[in-house]
Amino acid sequence: MKSFQIRSKIVSGVAVLYLKGHLDAHQVGRFEKELIRTIKDSNFNILINGQDLNYITSAGMGIIMGYIDEVREKGGDIKLCSLNERVHETFDLVGFTEIYDFVANEQAAIEKFSKIQHQA
Repeated sequence: MKSFQIRSKIVSGVAVLYLKGHLDAHQVGRFEKELIRTIKDSNFNILINGQDLNYITSAGMGIIMGYIDEVREKGGDIKLCSLNERVHETFDLVGFTEIYDFVANEQAAIEKFSKIQHQA
């Protein structure tokens, strides 16, 4: 089985989830638990940093899709950044690029969240 790791930290008021390795059906539960914990801690601005993410299945994408409405209803958003070309193409193929904000890197994404917070 391929490895998957997840870690998180708060950066300038944004909960950043760092995904590493293969996010497949066997690992999706760990990802969902971390996302739920993040939301329960009242962190509604969530950035998924996929710099070290090599692969994601539809199950992994489904977890992101499953929480976007709740996060947006609470005034937040989920953004994704630093995806390699293969992973980005997977998201694009299923239409995620029409629903989510994909940002080149973490700093640019944090700045986008910051601009939204200052406008509110």
